[in-house]
Amino acid sequence: VTMNFLEHQSRARAQSRHMLLLFALAVIAIVAAIDFTVLIALSGGSHGAPPPTGPTVLWTSVIVLATIAVASLFRTASLSSGGAAVARALGATLVSPDTSNPKHRRLRNVIEEMAIASGVPVPQIFVLEQESAINAFAAGFSPSDAAVTVTRGALDMLTRVELQGVIGHEFSHVLNGDMRLNIR
Repeated sequence: VTMNFLEHQSRARAQSRHMLLLFALAVIAIVAAIDFTVLIALSGGSHGAPPPTGPTVLWTSVIVLATIAVASLFRTASLSSGGAAVARALGATLVSPDTSNPKHRRLRNVIEEMAIASGVPVPQIFVLEQESAINAFAAGFSPSDAAVTVTRGALDMLTRVELQGVIGHEFSHVLNGDMRLNIR
């Protein structure tokens, strides 16, 4: 089976637009659900009370949207320092350049080799020490603030060649800007 890169890229962009639409619909659904809850709460309290008015619904919607916007801005600001912020938020530990741990040293060597081969700065390197599954991810807004994180399971179970394959895959995310979309 041959894969047409441009066709795949077009399909990925369409899926991204679809996800953005679903996100917008989810926000609208949250606002509507909270508005409905407020209307029920205000109209059911006392029998002689007047029903809630349009301004009540409007203000409720504004407050909910403002809360979502502030939370989104706060989260974006907390991740603005790049991929390292994502890795630390997940509990990953930084691999020191002068590490004496043989598995960390192997990981660092593989990542430094990939950085040289791809012509990008060496990203910060993290390990999720408590995770026994095989996994890895790249995060950041650009190659200059990227971080590559691997799990303890990847370090323990993969050969050097297999680790190179995993890290090569993560570098494709760094080079293609995929990680910027993922961090958003």
